[in-house]
Amino acid sequence: MKCCDVTSGMLRTTVQFQRITRTTDGAGGWTETWAAIPDAPTRAWVRGASGFERLQAGRLDAQTTDRLTCRYFAGLTAADRVLVDGAAHNIQWVDNVERRNRWLDMRLAGGVAT
Repeated sequence: MKCCDVTSGMLRTTVQFQRITRTTDGAGGWTETWAAIPDAPTRAWVRGASGFERLQAGRLDAQTTDRLTCRYFAGLTAADRVLVDGAAHNIQWVDNVERRNRWLDMRLAGGVAT
């Protein structure tokens, strides 16, 4: 993918980038929860890449792989996740397209535990 291949008109899907955070539970402990990343883009270009089903441990397991492109923002890692139209997807890798700080391209794994 080249930087100039993407236009803002392609950003049709609503997304929310999230990061795991620790919050106090009021009893001296803490819990981990997902919280929205401030100043992250809310629109993206999402397209399917692949998908498969397999029988594992006596049950049918389905997994999809999608590609997502959004405007650049700093600090996103594979430890974060993204909600695509409300469904959680793990981020497998993130690429700053042509290192120009204009677009991020990433691979998402859906249908897996988060």
